Amino acid sequence: MTFALTKYIFPLEEKVLISKHMGYTLDNPRTADEIEIVKSFITETLKEEGRDKDSRVAPLLLRYNLSLNDLQEELQKTDINCYALKFYSERSEVPVVDILAESWIIVRFKIDKEFSRIFKDRDTLFDIILGNKEKTTYAKDFDLLANYCHIVSSLCNNIKGYHGESFLLQENPYEIFFVSSYNKGVKDAIEDTVGHNFILKHKNRATSWQYWLDSRESLIENCKRLETLLIQEKIIESGKKIRSSQKQSPKQKIFHIGSRLRTAYMHLSDPELMLLLLVSVLEYLITRNPDTSKFNVEDSISRQFKLKCAVLIHKYNQEYDLLELSQELGMIYSQRSDLAHGNYKEDFDIKEIVDSVYLLYVFIN
Repeated sequence: MTFALTKYIFPLEEKVLISKHMGYTLDNPRTADEIEIVKSFITETLKEEGRDKDSRVAPLLLRYNLSLNDLQEELQKTDINCYALKFYSERSEVPVVDILAESWIIVRFKIDKEFSRIFKDRDTLFDIILGNKEKTTYAKDFDLLANYCHIVSSLCNNIKGYHGESFLLQENPYEIFFVSSYNKGVKDAIEDTVGHNFILKHKNRATSWQYWLDSRESLIENCKRLETLLIQEKIIESGKKIRSSQKQSPKQKIFHIGSRLRTAYMHLSDPELMLLLLVSVLEYLITRNPDTSKFNVEDSISRQFKLKCAVLIHKYNQEYDLLELSQELGMIYSQRSDLAHGNYKEDFDIKEIVDSVYLLYVFIN
């Protein structure tokens, strides 16, 4: 029993394997202990949202319950989700908070005794957090999962406006055990589910990658794409000097990129740092170390950045104009250099940095 919460809420008939190599599966809480962990985690947020803040708006739990009627009406039109219909039908008399806890989608990962130990005795949590100078195995495994989820989330988004959010709700491994505090992520996940349950019947509704019925196919497909890389060994050319890029396996590279994406999102309030981190991801993907005896290093990397990115992005999506791409990439790298070296100009505009951050997520995808 080791798992983390996602932002998806929907009853699953069986586990959904997303990475055989890493042992990651999507599921619902199945045992009484698992359901209790989720219920305890979301209860305080629901209590807070249920207090009379604005009498014009129905409490969150009530709105969720009402939205289930709309959801079931739409599910009845297809045979695909017959399990979900049965799930809700069998729980018509069950408290809504229990329905939420049982249908919350979790991601299971490598089993660790520390998870069960904290659940059985919450007092050990403080000993672990305050007493360990180094990360525990459980915390390290959670970090890998979080990095993986940021990669998948990025691949599921190819529109300008995505700012690095992950489908994983938890930000740290121990958050799920803090049961007496309000959690905005829980509130937002329920609100998003409620909103899309209500509009599911509209043919021209806006879809959301954070709503399970909209995102499941894309998410599973992108996980399959990643799996083909995770299982690969290091690629070393026979008879040649090993380049620095060959010293890491595709798996190591993927998790390095995921770590950078996760760190960038953790600094959402600092778009300048985000830009530096996101540019470093593209540099990591497509540039090589230039010969310092022949080139000005920064100029050479800048040239590689603009040329290689433009060619690859245009090849992926030919609707992009190469000249326009080159100009955008040149502007982004110029911003990167100004930020890295402190060359602030009098007309520096933070909005331009934010616009570039949005573009970088599209280009990284």
